Amino acid sequence: MTAWRTVFAKELRETLRDRRTLVMMIAVPVLLYPVILIASEQLLLFGMRQLEAEAAAVALTGDVSGLLYEVVGTREGLRLVPIGQDAVEAVRSDSVSAVAIVTATPGSADAASVRIVYDAASDPSLRGRRELRAAVDEWADSVLARRIGAQGLPTDFARPVHVADTSVALPQEVGGYTLGRILPLLLVVITLLGAFYPAIDLAAGEKERGTLETLMTAPVPARAIVTGKFVTVALIAVVAAALNLGSMLLTFQTGLLQLTTALGLEVRLPWSAVAVIFLTLIPLAILFGALFLGIAVRSSSFKEAQNALTPVYMLVLIPAMLPIFPGIDFGPMLSVVPVAGVSLLFRDLMIGEARWGLATLVIGSTMLYAAGALAFAAASFGNERVLFGGGSGSTDDGTGWRARLREAAGSGRVPSPEAAMLFVAGVAVLFFWAGVALQLRLGERGLLAAEWLLLFVPALLFVRLGGFDPVATMQLRAPSRRALGGALLLIVGATPVAWGIGWIQTFFLPIPWEVLEGLEDLVTADSPGRLAWLLFLLAVTPALCEEVVFRGVLLGGTRSLTPWRFVVLNGLVFGAFHLSFETAIRFLPTAWLGMVIAWAVWRTRSLWTGVLMHVLNNGAIVVLASVPALRTAFMDPDAPPPFWLVPVALLGLTAGYRLVSSVPKTSTPSTSGVA
Repeated sequence: MTAWRTVFAKELRETLRDRRTLVMMIAVPVLLYPVILIASEQLLLFGMRQLEAEAAAVALTGDVSGLLYEVVGTREGLRLVPIGQDAVEAVRSDSVSAVAIVTATPGSADAASVRIVYDAASDPSLRGRRELRAAVDEWADSVLARRIGAQGLPTDFARPVHVADTSVALPQEVGGYTLGRILPLLLVVITLLGAFYPAIDLAAGEKERGTLETLMTAPVPARAIVTGKFVTVALIAVVAAALNLGSMLLTFQTGLLQLTTALGLEVRLPWSAVAVIFLTLIPLAILFGALFLGIAVRSSSFKEAQNALTPVYMLVLIPAMLPIFPGIDFGPMLSVVPVAGVSLLFRDLMIGEARWGLATLVIGSTMLYAAGALAFAAASFGNERVLFGGGSGSTDDGTGWRARLREAAGSGRVPSPEAAMLFVAGVAVLFFWAGVALQLRLGERGLLAAEWLLLFVPALLFVRLGGFDPVATMQLRAPSRRALGGALLLIVGATPVAWGIGWIQTFFLPIPWEVLEGLEDLVTADSPGRLAWLLFLLAVTPALCEEVVFRGVLLGGTRSLTPWRFVVLNGLVFGAFHLSFETAIRFLPTAWLGMVIAWAVWRTRSLWTGVLMHVLNNGAIVVLASVPALRTAFMDPDAPPPFWLVPVALLGLTAGYRLVSSVPKTSTPSTSGVA
């Protein structure tokens, strides 16, 4: 038996002794899901029977005709009661569930308007309103029929067109559609949970118990240990997902649920679809297992690992929930999005509309992500500082809260990566809520105030109160002429690429025309004074305020990471900061520009190169939008960017990269305070 198999057998044996694992793998899917589904259905049916057990008490007031009294009084499910108070008070006091207030139309013997008063926050009142509305509609039909009869007209005179609809969907197709809205989310979440606790226990749990160091000193290659632990976690996740899939399908397909029969639904998932779902769950389980194992081993205790993995769990829920939302088209772009492609593929398989080309993309991309996660886990286990450098994970060391805050922020010249990310997250939330409120209340002046008060000032306070070196953190060094020239060339090349990315996105994302029109109105100037104001508001102000936050605090705090990591991280966070509820179309172009600017600032060791690039990019948009001839040539939303910009972009990026790379390097500050 090879070394990794020995480790795998050991870890699997110890994991199966854990009652939590057995509960998650067997008890929940095999026993709990059918019980939960059937119990939920019975509670729903019980509640419906309770509501319908007694006739709903309703009242009629106003100009009520004898015919309406007769219709309501003889209708099953309604009970007429008199009220001696205001209709609103009668409903609020639960004397009646609904009241119909009838007002006769002047000059007509039998015409009237009816207003139904009910409580939208009460189930009995909602039922009373529904029944009373049906009775009023029946009365109206009776009045109409009497009018038509008095004129000697045919009974269908008022209804010249009769409409009926017929669904072509078979019962099993409707059942698959219904199941496809729910089951993908459950499968993804259960696969995630199947890897969640074993990964924590096999990594952070062993560190906390002190057994990981003993295992790592055994005459077993580190790669074998990683492989054995990883295979254990992935196997448990796959088994948990398979058991859940089988349990839920049996629950639906055996007809145990009365609601599916009552609604005329049939859940019959073909074995080929079940096989594809199971095959897709394998790389998904590998992805979760390796990712969680790599994160958990960086934690020093079980509790700390739970805290670290909970945000990942929350992030996975967002793409996993996509099948719930209507109108989401499953195409090549979404098929390669982690988790989202898997969840949407499950939906299409259950509906019976799966396309095998997209299925191949989903499985292939998930396998690539799983390989990356496995490399991340292997790198984590290969780092002695990660394995043995942590403490107990407890924060109760007797020190005061101020000292713990200072320690968390970093004790060196620059903030720690965690502190920098936490600060950016805080100002982003502050800018989202307070900044939007300022802009809605004050317009452009609110945008100006939000940039300076919610970004620039908090960044300065963070550096000042944290005791960090402003020059080292913000990189407030004067740039050389070569650095400025290279930054100029880089932004000349990067801006057309950003435009191209935005144009390509229009083939996959809906174009929010109303949002684009609003942005165009904002950036367009019709006078020199207006142009100067917009350049200050939209170019100079964001360049200073946003660069201080993203290429100042964030870049300064994350420079302890490898360059490509903090550059990509900086761009992604910068792009996410510019997301909005209306559209995600700005994310990728802004993230690209953020990466280019972050690399230039890091390489030149000067924030001012980033400020220059930011000013030029935003200023160019204002100028292009404000000059009619330029706007026609560059900003036609229905046309791609001019193709002659392609060689300009290539030349600018190449020349800028070479020029910035030739800037002499200076020492890089570290979190330990050593320059």
